[in-house]
Amino acid sequence: RGGTNTCVHSSAEIVKWVAESLRPFSIVRDRGFLSLMKTGRPAYFIPSPSTVSRDVKTVFARTRKRIAKLLQVC
Repeated sequence: RGGTNTCVHSSAEIVKWVAESLRPFSIVRDRGFLSLMKTGRPAYFIPSPSTVSRDVKTVFARTRKRIAKLLQVC
C-alpha cells in the first residue's frame, strides 16, 4: 500500500542525489546503479532519465522563484 507515495519519495531522493552530485540523468539506467538501488529491495522504483531531468528542472524553477521572493525589496 502507499506505492505512489513511495515512488514519489524514492524519485525525489534520486533527483536530489543526481542534482547535488552533478550526475548525468542517464545514470538511472546504469546497470551498477540499478543493481545497487535494488539490492534488498527489488521492487524499488527508479524513474526514467527523462523524468529525472523534468523533475530537476521543476525543482530548479521553484527554488529560483522562492529565492527571488526572498530577495525582493519592500
